[in-house]
Amino acid sequence: MKILLLTQYYLPESGSASIKMSELAEYLINKGHDVTVIAGFPNYPYGKIYEGYKMKVYMREIINGVKIIRTPLYITSKRYSFPYRMLNHISFMLSSIYGAFIAGRPDLIYYYSPPIFLGFSAWVIGKVFKAPIVADINDLWPQAPIAIGVIKNSYIKKFAEWFEKFIYRKTTYLFFYSHTMRQEVINKGIPKNKTEIFPLWVSTDIFKPISNEDILKFRTKLLLNNKFIIMYAGYIGVAQGLDIVIDVAREIKEYNDILFIIIGDGPEKNNLIEKANTFKLKNIKFMPFQPKEKIPYFLSIADILFVHLDPAPHRLGTIPAKVLSYMSMGRPLIVAAKGEVEKILQESKAGIVVSPRNIHGIVMAILDIYNNKNLKDIIGKKAREYAIKYFDKNIVLSKLENRLVEIGR
Repeated sequence: MKILLLTQYYLPESGSASIKMSELAEYLINKGHDVTVIAGFPNYPYGKIYEGYKMKVYMREIINGVKIIRTPLYITSKRYSFPYRMLNHISFMLSSIYGAFIAGRPDLIYYYSPPIFLGFSAWVIGKVFKAPIVADINDLWPQAPIAIGVIKNSYIKKFAEWFEKFIYRKTTYLFFYSHTMRQEVINKGIPKNKTEIFPLWVSTDIFKPISNEDILKFRTKLLLNNKFIIMYAGYIGVAQGLDIVIDVAREIKEYNDILFIIIGDGPEKNNLIEKANTFKLKNIKFMPFQPKEKIPYFLSIADILFVHLDPAPHRLGTIPAKVLSYMSMGRPLIVAAKGEVEKILQESKAGIVVSPRNIHGIVMAILDIYNNKNLKDIIGKKAREYAIKYFDKNIVLSKLENRLVEIGR
């Protein structure tokens, strides 16, 4: 089957969209399908085109056996500014259409959202080629920008909501990883029979515990021997609310062997560093973004893996992809979040769930595991078992591939 994948983000960019779509594309190719990816020129997250690339009308390349056609887009370092971000998304929406014509007629079109604007691209391409369209909905737009006050103008708000419904109606099938997001879309009048659930996935053969000997070597290399490590690895934005880590570190600083490590980049990182410096905290360490292949080593040296999401109605359906990677590593989690991610932790018994912004609760959860090594091992084992059973990449993608073949016939 000839499949066209539309995604603004793709390797060598970092981020969940790039990783998810590259893993899907590579899996489908290995199963014998003809896959072409339409992607933007790599610039995420810094808003600067990657070394080795130059903006052109279009560019062909192959990464890990995947054919990619890159089309131009408006690149900006001000991606947290709503107007500039819209220019970024809309420019790729337009250029991706002619990129698809270069690729030729597909049997099926699959697009990653957000940005939801790719739904318009897919609709145009689908009309021309008479191909079914599948959307991979990972976040609901415009709920988030409306909820946090980015979209305030009533006319823009009404247009955004109309556009969302238009895209969903013109898409043949809508795939969600979140039951909450799916129900929200159904509540807006989208027929239930065009919506389906396909969970997120994790490569359990990559994100797996490493040997104690390798852990010791890596800890020694990083000068972290004899430390009890609470780690966060991922995007550092407003939604993650990681300033709570600074508050927890202050409360627990008398434990000299407990160390908090935050790995990654994002708009809030400098604020966190400044806050930690203000309180002269010695029990927190910041590290830069790490390549995907190194992340399992970093996660392996942690005693606890931490997730926090600031409470908000539009985040109740959010399941950070890092949660599955954490679980697959066989390490206990502390999750301070509400909604579906909370339910996963409760069902899997993969860690301790705490209310967001609950400093005391997070401290108590840390100390429960810190004082009980058996508990740490028991929870970690349950976490990995659950990840293998429900989120293993090969199991999830096998079901997804079978469904795409049914739709594309």
